[in-house]
Amino acid sequence: MDRKTKIHNELLNWDDTVRKRKITLSNPVFIKGLALAPLAIAATSLKSSFILSAMVALILTPTRVVTSLITRKMSIPLKTFFYPMVSAIIFGFAYYAMYKFMGTTAFSLGLYLPILVVDPLIVKNFEKTRKESFLYSIINGLRNTVGFIVACLLIGALREILAFGTLGEIKILSVSLLPMAYNSFGGFFIIAIISALWSKMSHKYHDKLIREDASYDNA
Repeated sequence: MDRKTKIHNELLNWDDTVRKRKITLSNPVFIKGLALAPLAIAATSLKSSFILSAMVALILTPTRVVTSLITRKMSIPLKTFFYPMVSAIIFGFAYYAMYKFMGTTAFSLGLYLPILVVDPLIVKNFEKTRKESFLYSIINGLRNTVGFIVACLLIGALREILAFGTLGEIKILSVSLLPMAYNSFGGFFIIAIISALWSKMSHKYHDKLIREDASYDNA
């Protein structure tokens, strides 16, 4: 497929293009605003971001796959109960796996790991009336997971650098540029700035495609 056809198809099916690009155009954190509380409060360093990312990787896609198979004929009120229940069960196994792998380090985020069980990032699909196929639930679950991990690690790394002058507990700056980056207000503030820039870049990309597509038509 040449560049002209690719761009035209992307614009023609823009909603599908956005939905598929979970890292950039529909990032679950910076565009959709999901999992903000765990990130703003608990993702204060690269280490804590890694723990959050690992937990999401272990529960998001499995929860989506299991619920897509079982809830096909359920009403939305019943799904509202069932989704968090499945998420909680999977979380229990994931929490134990992380404990075996990381030891007590897995407990360092306190309640901000268990709170993921009911976060819209994990259970948002209960409100959808459209049936989701097994394959699509895997693909979309993995896309959301990768999108979250990219956002989580970026936020954690940036906050650690600004608050402590370190990255991965390795000293890279001699001063603390923004001490408030460590607290929850600083977390929400940084996420808001990144989200605004991310959204701006997403709109610029769309405008760029429109201009490029028009240039092909005028050629």
